[in-house]
Amino acid sequence: MIFDIVAMNTRLLSIMGVAAVLLFLLLFDFVSRADIHYPSDDLPRTAIVFTGAYDRIDLGLDLLSSGRVDRLFITGANRTSGLIPARFPELFDPNSEQANWIANERIVLAPDAHSTFENALEAACWLEGEPKIEEVALITSQRHMARASVALQQAIAPTSVVRVVSDPSNEYDKFQIDLIEFSKFTATWVITFLPSKLWPATEPTICLDG
Repeated sequence: MIFDIVAMNTRLLSIMGVAAVLLFLLLFDFVSRADIHYPSDDLPRTAIVFTGAYDRIDLGLDLLSSGRVDRLFITGANRTSGLIPARFPELFDPNSEQANWIANERIVLAPDAHSTFENALEAACWLEGEPKIEEVALITSQRHMARASVALQQAIAPTSVVRVVSDPSNEYDKFQIDLIEFSKFTATWVITFLPSKLWPATEPTICLDG
């Protein structure tokens, strides 16, 4: 009887130990992915914007205008995100040169994604037609970056992802854990280890067209 109790306690402690290590790894990954750290000059030539706030697109356009990136793929360009492709010139007031960037595909507006998972899948399907791209810059907000980068990294592996925060703030405390966002990150971390067909997402038309 005593030996059974000891064995049960040992197993329980082992499970708790594994859970504690996993929680620590998740917290470390969550905190490190929200860091503002990317090369000041040497960015990948292709940037991917996850829609949700205009500052993400503004930053992408700035990087394109300055020559720090060559192409901009904007996933989730639809009414839900507040970005309707036909209204792009009205919203961002491009000059004459910039206005041609959509026509010559320096800017690609993908219309279907409504979630982080769908953003990642939409980007992955587009990249399947761009086999020479080995590294991309992901542009999104600091709060969203952890789970967005996990989803994109899993969707486009082995293509590398460089994280570019669109709204850096000196007031952001990476050690002040947002439990809601950490929960979403953890769920994303677990789900994206599954085959993408099992992700809670509708397959974007860009994937079907491909």
